[in-house]
Formats: sequence, C-alpha cells, structure tokens
Amino acid sequence: MELRQLRYFLSLAETEHLTQSAQALFITQSTLSHGLRQLEDELGTVLFDRIGRGLKISQAGLAYKSFVGRAIQELEAGRMALAQLNGLQSGTLTVGVIPTFMDTLVPAAVAHFSANYPGIRVSIRDLRADLIEKHLVSGQLDVGIAFHPTQHADIDAEHLFSEQLQLLVSVDHRLAKRRSLRMQDLKNVPLCLLPKSFATRRMLDEAFKSANISPEIRVEMESVNALIEACKTGTLATIVPERAASMNQTQFRAISLHAPQPLRHAGILWRKGASRSMAAQAFVQELGSQTQSGSKFS
Repeated sequence: MELRQLRYFLSLAETEHLTQSAQALFITQSTLSHGLRQLEDELGTVLFDRIGRGLKISQAGLAYKSFVGRAIQELEAGRMALAQLNGLQSGTLTVGVIPTFMDTLVPAAVAHFSANYPGIRVSIRDLRADLIEKHLVSGQLDVGIAFHPTQHADIDAEHLFSEQLQLLVSVDHRLAKRRSLRMQDLKNVPLCLLPKSFATRRMLDEAFKSANISPEIRVEMESVNALIEACKTGTLATIVPERAASMNQTQFRAISLHAPQPLRHAGILWRKGASRSMAAQAFVQELGSQTQSGSKFS
C-alpha cells in the first residue's frame, strides 16, 4: 500500500468523479483508475461501486475513508514536525473557515503568515461550520475556524472572540435612523437571510423563537455578501455579523438587536487527540493577533 494510493482514494471519496479527481491530482484518469484497483486488490474489498461510467463510494469505502483521512493528517503532522527543526521552512497547512470569516478575519492573517513562513503552502477551504467539524474528524483539515460550542464530541474548541449579529439596512430603508431594535420589532420587516443549513441562521431562528415572532423571510441566499447586495434597494433588510456590517458603513446602517441579543462565539477547532503542527499553531497565533488588532470585536 502506497501513500499516493491513499491520496487517490481520498480524492475520489470526495468527488466520486474520475475526471475531477484526476485533474485535481494532476494525473491521468488511467493512472488514477489503476491506483484505485491496486488498493482495492490489496484490501480485498470494493471501495467504489461502478454505476455506468460513474462511481459511488461503497459502505466499505465510507468506513475506510475516516481512517485514511486521519492517517494522512498524522503523516503530514509528522512531516511538519520535522520541518519545525528547520524553522518551518516547508510543508502544508489546510484550514477550514466559515464564509463570513473568509471575507473579514482570514485574509490579513494569511498574508502575514505567508510573509513569515513563505515555505508553507496554505490551503484555506470555505466551508459551513458542520462540514468543518466533519472534515476535522476525518482528518482532512489541520485546524478549523468556526463556532463553539461545537456539535461533535471529537472536537476541541478554543475561544477566539464573540460578536453580535446586527440588522443591516440601506441608508434609504425606513429603519435606517434607528440605533437599536428588539427582535420583536422585526415581525413585519422583510428579511433576506442565510438558509437553515447555516449555524448562524439556526441561532437566529432560536432568537426569533425566544422573541415569539415568525419573521417575514422573503429571500434566502448562501452568501453574506449576496445578502448585503440584495439590501441596497432599501426594501429588504438582513442580519449579519458585526464584522461584515462594519465593512459596509457607507451605503448601509447597522442596527443593534436585543431582547434577546443574538451573539455568536468564534472558536479555533481541533480534532481531539490529534497532533498540532507548529504551522497550525503559528497560524492560530496570527489569527489571535488579527482579532486583537480589531479589539472592538473581541
């Protein structure tokens, strides 16, 4: 069994598509197919069901996937441990980040980290909070930036900062002159929000429930930036984290919410019991520095 075969398997387990995985791995489809057959022969089991010209991961493949992910992560952590002897001069770092932090917190941290450790290749993945936890447990991520408390028992979380969720309206909106509102005041306000698959939306739904209202949700989109753009006309309003609100102060007004105040807690997520490479720890330190530099959000 070779490491390249395991990487082939893990990529196919994600895509279930020979062409996509071959392109991502920079190999030919025949090389990928051959490597997969060798791995299945050695294991004595079918990892993928062949359906026509497509692939579907089998039950055996699903069971094997989490072990392969953790094994590759540990091997990479070992390689990074050796790189530490050379002052973090080489290696890779894979980080899962929720979308709102991708646009606000992470870019500056990545820029500073890359300047300090140019030999480390950084891969930042834009993921929902639940997928970050899932990929940490399966070993596909070194560290995650999402929410705490977490949903998964195999995740350790460290507090990064807390931030309010604020109502964001255009300067022409009828509520633009308000500085604060109760959640109950949003009863008849047309809203555009993230869908229920997002942790932030589920937290908002709990706040609406506590305020005993059924909000008028007209639009759902999977992008905070798209939600903000949709509110430019002055009809719709959205609810976004204060970091995102602070970046849109020219055309919009941010309004504080209370009773209850929607508050989310950002955290650094690790797989419980996994090795923490020096690169991951250095990146987390850089994130902490960026958070402190924006102290109003801490």
